[in-house]
Amino acid sequence: MPNLKQVTIVTIVILSFILFIFPAPDGTIYTVFRIFAFISISFLFFQSSLEAQKSEVPTAKSFAVINKKPDNEELTNELRENYDRLLSVVFQMIIAINPEYKCATYMFDPTLGGLVLQKSTFKEFPENISQEDPLCSSILNQDDPVLVQQAEAKENWINLFGEKTWRGSECMMGVRLMYHGRPAGCLILLADHFKTVNERDKGILTYLGKYISIGISRLQRIERLITDKDYHLQIANLFNTFGIKSDQNELFEKIRDLCRSFFRYDKLTITLSADNASKAEVKMVDGFKEDSNVDDIFEIENTLHGLPYTSGQIINSADWATKYSVKGRFIPGDTELFNFNTILAAPIKKDNDVLGSIAVERTEISPFSDRDFALLEILAATASSILSWKSEYNIMHKSAIHDGLTDLLNHKAYQDRFVEELSRAKRFKQNLVLLILDLDKFKRINDTYGHLYGDYVLMVVAKQLKESVRNIDICARYGGEEFAIVLVNTDIENARPVAERIIEKIAEYHFNKDGIEEHMTISAGMSEYPKNS
Repeated sequence: MPNLKQVTIVTIVILSFILFIFPAPDGTIYTVFRIFAFISISFLFFQSSLEAQKSEVPTAKSFAVINKKPDNEELTNELRENYDRLLSVVFQMIIAINPEYKCATYMFDPTLGGLVLQKSTFKEFPENISQEDPLCSSILNQDDPVLVQQAEAKENWINLFGEKTWRGSECMMGVRLMYHGRPAGCLILLADHFKTVNERDKGILTYLGKYISIGISRLQRIERLITDKDYHLQIANLFNTFGIKSDQNELFEKIRDLCRSFFRYDKLTITLSADNASKAEVKMVDGFKEDSNVDDIFEIENTLHGLPYTSGQIINSADWATKYSVKGRFIPGDTELFNFNTILAAPIKKDNDVLGSIAVERTEISPFSDRDFALLEILAATASSILSWKSEYNIMHKSAIHDGLTDLLNHKAYQDRFVEELSRAKRFKQNLVLLILDLDKFKRINDTYGHLYGDYVLMVVAKQLKESVRNIDICARYGGEEFAIVLVNTDIENARPVAERIIEKIAEYHFNKDGIEEHMTISAGMSEYPKNS
C-alpha cells in the first residue's frame, strides 16, 4: 500500500487541480499562479518519493553486508525505477488535465541516431523516430510547445504514426526536453480533436517539459557517481574477457560498447598504425560512416585523426578548425562535406611509439568534459596494455612453435597440427596427404663449407617449400635436413604434381653464398589418409 504521505500529497495535487484549473477565472496573474501551484505541489510529490527512499534503512536488497559498497546493478535498477516514476507522475498530471490525452516521452540515442521511446500510454507511438523526422525536428528546434494538426501535415503524420484511418481532426502537441543546455528528447501528446487543446494546456506542457528535464539532470548526477565506479570495473573486466586467442576485432567491439555507455558522440573512430608508418588504418567506426569506414587508410600528416600519432598527446577541442592547421579530418578537404566541430582523441601508446588512436566526435560545438577526458585516457591506456600484451604473446607464441632458422613450424607444433588435421579429415570424411622430404647428402655441405653455409641451404629450401604449397597446408621442419608437408583435403593423385614441382625447383636452384656455388637434390615420400592408414 502507498504510504500516507504520498496519499496526502496526491490528494493535494487533485484538489489543486480542481481549485486552480477547472474554475479558470480570467486574468494572466491567476493563470500563472494556478500553473505554478500545480507544478510546485507535483514536484513536491516526486521529491518526497525520492527522499523517502533515501531515508529508508539499508536492506539486503541494496547492501549485501554492512559497510560494503552498494551493488552497481541494484543502484542502477533503483535509478531506472526513479526515472520511470518521474515519467509516471508527469503522465498522471497530463491525464488529470485531459483524460483524452495520450502521451509519450522520447530521448535521443546517439548509437541509433534517433529518438527512442521511453514510456507511453498509447501503443500507436513508434518505438524509434529518426532524428530527421520533420515533426519531431520542429519540436526539438523550438523552446515553446509545437502544435501539429493531422490534416495540415498528412504525409509527415503518416510517416510518423503509420497508415490507418485518420479523421483529420487529430493533433499532436510536443515540447522538447533539455539536458546540459541542449535538446535531448521530447514529450509528445496526442489528442483526437484539436479543439480539446487550449492555451492553458500549452503552458502546463512547457512546465512539465522543464520538470522532466530537471528530474533527469538530478538522476544523471546520481548515476554519474555510480558510473565512474562502474567504468573502472568494466575497464578491469576487459583484461578478463579478452583472451590470448581473442581476435583483435573483439577488443574494438568491447571498446565501442564502453564508449556507447559512457560518452555522448556522433562518431567513434578507432585506428591503428598501418604497415606504412606514415599512414593509419580505420579499424572500428560507430555512428556516422559516410566520411570513413573500416579498412580505410589515411595519411597521418596534416590530418585531424593523425594528430594523436604526430603529437603523442590527447587531442581535445570544441572547435578544432580554429586551433589546428590541418588539411582535413581524414583526407584533404573532407571538412567541406562532413563537418565535425568537436573532437576528443587519445593515442594508444606503447612506450614512446603510438600504436593507434581512439577518437569520439560531435557535430556541434560542445566540449567534452574533464571527466570524458579522464575516462578516454584510461580506456586508451588499457587498450595499449592489451594490444602490447597480445603482441608480445604473439611473438613468444611464434617463437615457441616456429623453427628459429627456417621460420617453419617446429617438430612439436607440426605434431599438434598434424593430429588436428587428421581429426578434421576423419570428421568431414576428407583425404589428407603427408609428404616427408629429405635433402640428399646434406652432411657433405656442413663438412665441406661449414654450418653457416648449411644454414643458408636450409633457409633457401624452407622458402621454396612454403612458396610451393597453399596457406591452408602445413609446412614444418621435421628435424635436421628433413621437412614435412601436410596437404589438406588432397589425395595422392593431386599431391604428386606438388611433390614433383618441389623436387624440380630444388634441383634447378643455384645455391650461392660467399662466392661458393652448389647444387642440391631432395627426395620425397608420401602417404595418403585414409587410404594408407
